[in-house]
Amino acid sequence: MNLRYVVPALGLVALSVSAASAQEIAKGVNLDGYVDTIGTATRGNDAYGDSSTDFSSEAVLKIGWAPTDRISALVVTRNGSSFGSPTGSPVAGADTTTFAVTEAYGTIKATDQLTISSGKSTGPFGYYSQYATGVNFITGVLSTALYTVNPTGAWATWTPNEKASVTAIVANTFFGNNKANRPASVSPGVDVVFNATPELSLNLELLADPNGSPTLGTDGTYGDIYLVGFNAQYKKDALTVAGEFLYQVVQNNGATADDDQKNLSYAAFVTYAIPGAKIPMAVTAQLSGYKLGETGPLDSHTATKGQLALLTNPLNVSQFGLNGELFYLSDDAGNGTDKESSYGVAIEGLYVLP
Repeated sequence: MNLRYVVPALGLVALSVSAASAQEIAKGVNLDGYVDTIGTATRGNDAYGDSSTDFSSEAVLKIGWAPTDRISALVVTRNGSSFGSPTGSPVAGADTTTFAVTEAYGTIKATDQLTISSGKSTGPFGYYSQYATGVNFITGVLSTALYTVNPTGAWATWTPNEKASVTAIVANTFFGNNKANRPASVSPGVDVVFNATPELSLNLELLADPNGSPTLGTDGTYGDIYLVGFNAQYKKDALTVAGEFLYQVVQNNGATADDDQKNLSYAAFVTYAIPGAKIPMAVTAQLSGYKLGETGPLDSHTATKGQLALLTNPLNVSQFGLNGELFYLSDDAGNGTDKESSYGVAIEGLYVLP
């Protein structure tokens, strides 16, 4: 269990699903989700397109089932996912009209300390949530460039005490590369959370994706992908400070077929809930970036992004949030010479179900 599920940042202004709580629609069946609407205006020499004005809408519907206190299941459908997009716009090619199942898994509580799950989930890796109700900004954060896809497999979480938990997982693949016609393999990973104090949490992540390289080496084999990640969160009263660092090695994906591509990404933010405000609100300042190693004839690809966001709850209800953000993006577009930059503003209306 990773930090992104521990304290949803929007809970600071009562905008998270946790704040609204899932609605029981039948015995043992709960419903929650949200509708997220965003308007973005971008200006400048933008690596992701010319100056533009864009509107997007995303809907997420979650259905949970718990027939007993030891058995539960969750199905999540969504459309138009913008997760992993540096600009926050829907990912190119994403179907923004049709719902797709992004999570579908069941969990058995074997003991008070051990749970076992199987199916498809967001996975235990990475600090930032894939859902708008669990983050404290509007447009995307660059550290997610190295996040895994939603893995399908089985995992177990052991929680020996209040200070620690360990999740071990095996999956088909973590990075989504087609493993057809490759040596049979599964992808293992481990996620360790340590709550050092009531305010401070630390998270270490390790994973391997055998035969997961997108490029075939000169020896006729696909290389493996390895990733190590670390994130930390400090929260006390109205203040939240957090950051993460990810380092990835992709074999047989460098400038030549036998080279390894070495990638890194990072992010850090501070969020402060303004006390005594007539309208509940919080301010977030965030910096993120990535550097992708050389691949093929291209130089390494480097990008940096800064964000300043204001989260508000103007109606004083947990079902609606009105948020704004200013952002600046610098990107060399992978050619190592031209620095392209853009800046913009985003406005979000977030409607939380139920």
